[in-house]
Amino acid sequence: MKSPSTNPHDEFFKVAFSRQDVVEEYIRQFLARGLVQNIDFQSLAISNNSYISDQLEEYFADVVWECSYGAARKPIKIAFLFEHKSYVPKFPHLQLLRYMLEIWDDCDRNKLPLTPVVPIVVYHNADPKRHWRYKPFAAYFKEMDEFLLPYIPTFDYQLTDLTGFSKEAWQMLKAGLLLHSLRTLRFGGDGEYVLQNSKLMFVSVGDSEKKEELETFFIAQLVYVLKNNEFSPSDVQKIIQTVKKTGNNMSSYEYLMQEAEKKGIEKGIKKGIEKGIEKGIEKGIEKGIEKGISQKEREVVGNILAQFPNWDDEKIANLATSTLEVVQAVRAELGL
Repeated sequence: MKSPSTNPHDEFFKVAFSRQDVVEEYIRQFLARGLVQNIDFQSLAISNNSYISDQLEEYFADVVWECSYGAARKPIKIAFLFEHKSYVPKFPHLQLLRYMLEIWDDCDRNKLPLTPVVPIVVYHNADPKRHWRYKPFAAYFKEMDEFLLPYIPTFDYQLTDLTGFSKEAWQMLKAGLLLHSLRTLRFGGDGEYVLQNSKLMFVSVGDSEKKEELETFFIAQLVYVLKNNEFSPSDVQKIIQTVKKTGNNMSSYEYLMQEAEKKGIEKGIKKGIEKGIEKGIEKGIEKGIEKGISQKEREVVGNILAQFPNWDDEKIANLATSTLEVVQAVRAELGL
């Protein structure tokens, strides 16, 4: 069995950009108008294929979407390769080209026409000064002239640099899960920002939305924030308690609490929040370390268990990208 990913950026990015509503909204808001007008959004579907080879595994989150393209809506596919970066690679075109070749090799193996690929990079960095400075591929070669240029592969990629977003740029984004996703990637590692903007950071659920479908997204947000910060137990409780009803909407956390009440486990969850977070986590840290569980991993699993003690261990392990053994050990330590 493949070990869980230890990259919290990949984990949350996969959850967010595996949602059709997030991907469709990104395409509509960020890609060229002419491209958007030619996309058949009804055919937009996530690819079931994995194009990650051993040499690409450390670079890509492996999120590819396909759709029909063109005025006639013929079955000509265009693939959207979504990738995020929390750092600027030395040669981004090389990483993207390797991935594109994997997609085209797959077309060839299956005797299918080659599919156009639109590489998309979402960049975020905690340091606002570390902007992504785009260069065409040819710019990385020294002593280029007009005679050599035709022999250099030429392709572009769509770059969304969240690090360089101005306040006005954030305000121009439409409200929805895409905005929540991008804001989480950009500010999820800034503990002070999270504490001051908990209501802004986490999902608000409108009456017309299918609230139950947002459970995984919301928990992924929470796990991402916990893994990227060193919060005290009281800070964790503060984050959760400040995500409250606003206007005609309610937070997804409140929705989960209502569902818990229907199942008769509200007291258990509240007890887990009050005691598990404030006391159980601190009590279990030393035991967790002694058993080979990292402090950060233990804290994340402990926080989820404290909030949702009746969830099965496998579900919690998947959400926390941990192992079943770790979840069982932490559950035992917290006495849940």
